[in-house]
Amino acid sequence: MNCLFVSLDFVLPPDRGLRVRTLSQLRLLASLPRVERVTFLSLSAEAISADALRALERELPKVKVLAPVRQPVLRMRDPRHAPRMLFARARFGYPYLVAKSENAAMHALVRRHLREQRYDVVYIGFLGMMGYVRDVRSLAPNARIVLEEHNVEWEIFERLADRKRPPRSWAWRAEARALRRYEIRALREVNSVIAISDADARAFKELAGIDAVVVPQVFEARAPRVESTKAPSLAYVGHLTWQPNAHGLDWFCESVWPLVRARVPDATLKIAGSGLPKRDGRLDVPAAWQKPGIEVVGFVSDLEDLYRSSVAMVAPILGGSGVRMKLIESMSAGMPTVTTTDGAAGLDVVDGRELLIADGAPEFADRIAEVLADANLRVRLRAAGYAFLERHHSAAAARPRLEAALGIRAIEADASLRAESPV
Repeated sequence: MNCLFVSLDFVLPPDRGLRVRTLSQLRLLASLPRVERVTFLSLSAEAISADALRALERELPKVKVLAPVRQPVLRMRDPRHAPRMLFARARFGYPYLVAKSENAAMHALVRRHLREQRYDVVYIGFLGMMGYVRDVRSLAPNARIVLEEHNVEWEIFERLADRKRPPRSWAWRAEARALRRYEIRALREVNSVIAISDADARAFKELAGIDAVVVPQVFEARAPRVESTKAPSLAYVGHLTWQPNAHGLDWFCESVWPLVRARVPDATLKIAGSGLPKRDGRLDVPAAWQKPGIEVVGFVSDLEDLYRSSVAMVAPILGGSGVRMKLIESMSAGMPTVTTTDGAAGLDVVDGRELLIADGAPEFADRIAEVLADANLRVRLRAAGYAFLERHHSAAAARPRLEAALGIRAIEADASLRAESPV
């Protein structure tokens, strides 16, 4: 079976949720015996070296990695890209999330591969890449189209609208409505939908009447962590300009952090992640994050360095859906984590067992003080996190679900019928 994988972003470095998930899915696809070859096409804001492409191919022998098509990071306020997005909205009815991913060179690359080779499955790695399905329908009408949904996307825009003031809130709400209509059509248009949590699968059923296949995020087992520091040091990891992340950090730094410092005066926090622009050679750090004890370090090439200098993680997540890759990554790294109810949504976890969960600022600060003070609690959280990943996020648990989403049995039956049919 041959698969064409179309991705919004390249997978390296795996410093944000989309990249982590995409890299995991490529590994999982390559591990399936019935998958012979995966061709990976992607957009990227940065140029990727030939050495990085070949290194990824060596890591994933069944995967052919093409150089990404350059696509600048698009923002609604960027006037350079407004005409392209307005054209896509007018001609195809695309919402912003889809229109911003339109790229003529990417369309040409997808069409070239569809003409040159027969693909049994075309894997659309994100709702924003659904614009390329029209190429698939034109050139490979018999290919099975699989859409991976990382979130209930329209709900993110709706929640962001709730945090804006008029007239900006009106624009965000209008965009949420447009995205909701498009998401319903997309879910019904494809042959199979992959969700990353049971909660999302239920939401897609309610939204569009479809049965999504839940394929859990896979994380490889690591050596059990032994703490390298006893200092009351915390860390945060995430893409720092993604609106839900930035909003959660604003709330944490302004409302929670002063309470933490009142309880633990020498507590420190390092905020790591890509996305922040630089001004005069320095990171342009939002004013809300510039508090005593907080250091914004930006992109970190090796997160292990960050983990070694911290005893716990914070994940102040407000709203959204899907499964928080940062939480699973934290458990995989053996890092006790304090998060919110929204952050833990989609994970079969219990407060005080795998994670510490709190929503109000005083309660969140209390849980942080608790995890900083109690080494035995950190040991228990760490062990429970490892056990959780073994139960729910192993490759053995994910493979049969991915095979079902790909429709491998149906594809094999169709191939058998073609082979038996007289010429």
